[in-house]
Amino acid sequence: MNDFFFLNENSEQHFNGIFSVSTEFLCITDVRGKIMKSNQVWETKLGYLTPELIDKNLIDLVHPNDVANLILAFKKLSTEKKNLSLASRLLSTDGSYRFVTWQFQWVDGLIYSCAKDLTELYYAKKDAESAEFSRNQLLSLLTTEIHEPLENLSLFLQLISKARSISDQTICLENIRLSSKFLENLINGILVIDKRNQTSHDVTSFNFHNTVEDAIIPLIASAKRHNITIDLAIDPKIPPNVLGDAQRLKQIISYLILNAIKCLEQGKISIEVTPENTSKAVFKIYFNVKTAGIPSLKSVTDPFFSNDSNGGATENNLSFVLELVKTLVETMNGKLSATRDNEEGYEFSFHILLLRDDIHTTKSDSNPSRRVLPMYNKNIRFKEEELLAIEQIGNDQAKSHDKISPEKRQRILVVDDSLANTQLLTQTLIENYEILVANSGEEALAIVQQVPAPDLILLDLSMPDMSGYEVCKQIQLEERTMAIPIIFLTTLSDTENEVYGLPSGAMDFISKPFDLPSVAEKIKNQLALKYYREILSITADTDALTQIANRRRFEEMLVIEIRKAKRNNTPLSVIRIDIDYFKSYNNTYGHFEGDDCLREVANVFKKTLKRAGDLVARWEGEEFTCLLPDTNLKGASHVAEKIRKAILNLRIPHQSSPGEKVITISLGVATGTTSYENSGEDDSFNTLLDHAQSALTKSKQSGRNQVSVYKK
Repeated sequence: MNDFFFLNENSEQHFNGIFSVSTEFLCITDVRGKIMKSNQVWETKLGYLTPELIDKNLIDLVHPNDVANLILAFKKLSTEKKNLSLASRLLSTDGSYRFVTWQFQWVDGLIYSCAKDLTELYYAKKDAESAEFSRNQLLSLLTTEIHEPLENLSLFLQLISKARSISDQTICLENIRLSSKFLENLINGILVIDKRNQTSHDVTSFNFHNTVEDAIIPLIASAKRHNITIDLAIDPKIPPNVLGDAQRLKQIISYLILNAIKCLEQGKISIEVTPENTSKAVFKIYFNVKTAGIPSLKSVTDPFFSNDSNGGATENNLSFVLELVKTLVETMNGKLSATRDNEEGYEFSFHILLLRDDIHTTKSDSNPSRRVLPMYNKNIRFKEEELLAIEQIGNDQAKSHDKISPEKRQRILVVDDSLANTQLLTQTLIENYEILVANSGEEALAIVQQVPAPDLILLDLSMPDMSGYEVCKQIQLEERTMAIPIIFLTTLSDTENEVYGLPSGAMDFISKPFDLPSVAEKIKNQLALKYYREILSITADTDALTQIANRRRFEEMLVIEIRKAKRNNTPLSVIRIDIDYFKSYNNTYGHFEGDDCLREVANVFKKTLKRAGDLVARWEGEEFTCLLPDTNLKGASHVAEKIRKAILNLRIPHQSSPGEKVITISLGVATGTTSYENSGEDDSFNTLLDHAQSALTKSKQSGRNQVSVYKK
């Protein structure tokens, strides 16, 4: 299309030639849209004879819903005098519509137009989406987890007819409500088992004690039928009101207790809940769930662990249920551990991260837990230094989490090919947010690459040039944009959304026609969740002492870069680094000097690795790693030697070193490529760290203060 405009301005002969041979809709109009010239494609694809089109207005040939967009485009062209892209539907003489994407160009008072026909592509995508949806509808039938809650619901319905007093009926009705919500939570929880699909969860204020009890109450009837008692104890130091995802927490507790009931013929399930330091802005809550009693003889399979050759319970043989619970816990920034004793039963420990809610906590709040436990802590806590960044935003907790600083308004990108929809959403949101608008998928992808990127995207599913699913997929392929929350705008039903939409990466859905209060609430929740994720990432990805990436971040980026290297057929290199004789340095100068040394060394690493894609991380102790994308073995060796010399030139005294009397480092370099894959060798990417460690060991054995490379 760009060639068309270029040739038009430079050669009338070329221009007429393109008009006669182009397979796209070409025309010239005045500033009001009146057609002055068109090509033969209008007749072959739409049925209009060329003489019929002359003096006809282009606006009359598009779908009524696209008229406003086209008028707005002509106004922009006449005032800004530049090129413009737009998607619309063109009317055929038989009454049908073709889906096209336009490019308009202002030239000397006229508008030159070129439209690419995307109709076949549009319907092909629609058919593929429909087929995928039909296949995925079977997902809800892949589990038997809803059997027990359905029985509970039926039981409460029977009990309400036998209740003699209004009080008893009220209790039954409340249990029916909780059981219904419980069933909904179970079904929703199943959708997150695919780890590639980290579905959204809302950050809201909720009563912690009530939420935990609400997750257990619907299972009381099942427990009694199995002669099982459920003992809940919540430490009083846990604030009654917290910020987090109440529904996700209910899912975690419900799945554990539901399956714990299945594994007992009779006995007891104990749930103990204790906090870490709740004076922090972000704190951990620890759950310990134990079963004790007579194992169920009816259960053929273990509800928590798959069978392995040794009959043991390990993280490698988790059942579907426990794998699901583990995934749910991880979505709340936590970790799950599970053990089984053939005589004593099961024990599960997990922690989640919650935020202090200073707004809704009052002195009148009371702890409904019936039994108080002493404080205990079985899990590794955050180090004090790692919480410094969070403590700095502690004062922000005194403000409502949905308020936005007037100095920096959050940016929302609205992507919809309907002008009416974009105008309605813009008018609704403009008071609180900076609004960006795109009328096509390609335009949206271009805006997302801008700096700063949007904080949230409202994305229409059905667009002629590129579906919302495809746009979402492209955004999530890029590391810089993959964390932007996306809410789909759709006319599909909720069931279709959850089964097909969520695996594509949507955080939530907004149905058309819009319920504007619901739209505002969903946007507020997703922006709040994004805000708190960014806060948590400070402690999750950064080493507190050296302020460089930590091991978790390195391992995360290694997976991403390996995937890129394989896709692009480019090399990927790793450098493993050890500070020589650092233990004796600590013994000689003390740990405070040792920490200063680590910080100074890490700072040199950061300054030496100057490319945007390079990453240096603290592995543990005095060990560091460097990740060098698109770097061959020779280049990585050069970088390693540069680092070695830079550390040597610091001249940090180390009198207890057997070698140089200053701090030195040993380095091991390894490079992964795709050159071995066709020859049957092991994938060199998957063994990068091991190969770099082998090279590092060689450097140490050869006298230290040197670089060694791994060669296959």
